[in-house]
Amino acid sequence: MSEQNSSKKILESSPLSGIAVPIAIVLVGGMIIFGVTKMLSSGKDHRDLVEEMNSKTFGNRWVAAYELSKFLAAQKIPKQDMPWVIENLSRVYKESIDARTRNFVVLALGSLNNPLSLNVLNAALDDQDPQVKFNAIVSLGNMSKGVDIKWEKIEAELKDSQDVGIKQVALLAIAAHQRPNIEEKALSFLGSTERTLRYTSAIVLIQSKNAEAIPVLEEICALRYDIAEAGQLNGAQVEALKMNVLENVEKSKWKSVYDLVKNLEQDDSNVKVNTKAKQVLKLLKN
Repeated sequence: MSEQNSSKKILESSPLSGIAVPIAIVLVGGMIIFGVTKMLSSGKDHRDLVEEMNSKTFGNRWVAAYELSKFLAAQKIPKQDMPWVIENLSRVYKESIDARTRNFVVLALGSLNNPLSLNVLNAALDDQDPQVKFNAIVSLGNMSKGVDIKWEKIEAELKDSQDVGIKQVALLAIAAHQRPNIEEKALSFLGSTERTLRYTSAIVLIQSKNAEAIPVLEEICALRYDIAEAGQLNGAQVEALKMNVLENVEKSKWKSVYDLVKNLEQDDSNVKVNTKAKQVLKLLKN
C-alpha cells in the first residue's frame, strides 16, 4: 500500500470502512483523529520535523509532513509553539504542488484542533485532490462547535460529490456539529444502494430517535462476523459497527429500540457486543 493512500487506509478497521471507501471518523458519538500512532524512533520533536519539512526538496518533502502529522496526533506540543507550527504548516500547504504533502499537512493541522488552522482547512475544501478534501472534512468535523467552518461547501458535497466516502464524512461532520436539517439530510440517504451511506444515515438518525431508521439498524444488527468475501465487512468492522449502534442508543436513551438491543443481548455471538447490549438494556429499563 502506498503512503499516498495511507491516510484513508490507516482507518480501515473503522465500522463503515468497508466496501468501497474507508470512512475516517467514528459515528456521531465521537470522531477518530486520524489513527494516532507513536512517533517514529528518530528522537525528533515537532520543531525538528517542521524545519526538516521546510528544507526537504520536492519528492521527499511529504515524508517529513507525514512524520509530523503522526507526531502531532500522538503528542502534546507546548501551547506557545502552536502559532509557529500552524504558520509553518500553512505556508507549506499553500506552496506545495504535491498532493501527498498537502494531505499530511491537513492531517497535522486537524490533529491540533486549533482555530488558527481554520483558514487552511477551509481552503482545503476546494482542493482538487479528493484525499485532501476528504481529510479536510474530517478535520473540520473534529473541530470544536461554534468555529467558523465553511459549511456551505461541506453541505454541497452531499449533493454534488460522486465520492461515497466524502459524502459519508460530510454527513458525519454535519451531524457532529448539529447543523440545521441534519435529520432531513440523513433521511435522504437512508434508502441508498450504497450500504455504507445507508448505515451512516441510520446511526445519525439515532440521535433524533427517528423510527424510519429502525429497519436499517436491524439490518446492521443482523450482520454476521464470519463473512470473508471480497467487498464484505470483516468481523472487526461488523463488531465496531454494532458497538456504534449501541453507544448511540445509550446516549440517546431511545426506548423504541429496546427489542433490537434485547436481540443483541440474547443472540449476538460477540462477547463485546453482548456485554454492551446488557449495559444498554439496563439503561433503557429505567
